[in-house]
Amino acid sequence: MNLFLTFMLFIAAAIATYFVATRLAMYGDAISEKTKTSSAFMGIIIGAAISLPELTSSVTAIAIDSPDLAIGNLLGSNLFNLLALAVLDMVYRHEQIMGQTDIGSKLYIYLVIVMTLIVVAGLSLTLQASIFHIGYSSVILVLIYFVGVKWINSKTEEKVKRKNRRNEKYGEFSYKRVVTMFVLSAVGIMIVGTVLTLTADRIADSTGLGASFVGSFLVGASTSLPDAVSVATALKLRNYSMGVSSLLGSNAFNIMLLSFTDAIYLKTNIFQHASMSNIVTTVSTVVVVLVILYSITRREKRTTLFYMLPSIAIVVIYFIATFMVYQMK
Repeated sequence: MNLFLTFMLFIAAAIATYFVATRLAMYGDAISEKTKTSSAFMGIIIGAAISLPELTSSVTAIAIDSPDLAIGNLLGSNLFNLLALAVLDMVYRHEQIMGQTDIGSKLYIYLVIVMTLIVVAGLSLTLQASIFHIGYSSVILVLIYFVGVKWINSKTEEKVKRKNRRNEKYGEFSYKRVVTMFVLSAVGIMIVGTVLTLTADRIADSTGLGASFVGSFLVGASTSLPDAVSVATALKLRNYSMGVSSLLGSNAFNIMLLSFTDAIYLKTNIFQHASMSNIVTTVSTVVVVLVILYSITRREKRTTLFYMLPSIAIVVIYFIATFMVYQMK
């Protein structure tokens, strides 16, 4: 397949991603309404669903023996997710969405920070594998992810139980229908996300860019497209908490996928193959998440310009990180 056809397929997959991801968010919102579950819990489910392209991309990278690309894809996808959230926050600046999130979004930030710091330690320290070829960091990440998700769910579900919510927006849809369509949308996300990943990888290979730069930004941005579209749809539905929680939940799930990638890379601990550029991406992610935490915790209303300052800072940090990683490629 020549480069022109690859570009055309990439664009077609991106368009398909828009339609599938909007349906995923809509039916996720419907499930939340009908089951009276919290936005944070649906953030877990949607976050895992829209992370399927990242999983496919990382497995593909391991299959071609490119562990640095696998790591760069997951970490770069997380940083791009946060950029997308910052851009959407500026688009919806008049609603000041960060101030309308619930406790679930804040708890997700804590989980993402802890998990990302563990990744920084795993990339920076040289440790012997603890279980066969699997590193200590991978084992810790899995434990923290599942304990953290359970903790967040318990905290947010307690709040939901106090509310008497009625089905209003999706009364014409049956529970069976919304669940079926949600599952089909998740499968669709995996398919179009895989096409996005493979074509982006082909474009990267044809242009001669370095593996770490490609994994962190080109492929990472491609696999993050479903995340961005899904969050944008949730914001249009005025379910701000689910939008933010699903993106943060996707980030936490992506980090956990590093452990799965480590497990299927049978040679050695995968963190030993990471380049220094991945550390730049990870540290940048920590800084950006802290900025988002500040934006969420300042509850009082701000002027439009002052409200946007954290999101503007995130955009600046993203492009500085992009430049640094490109220089290190």
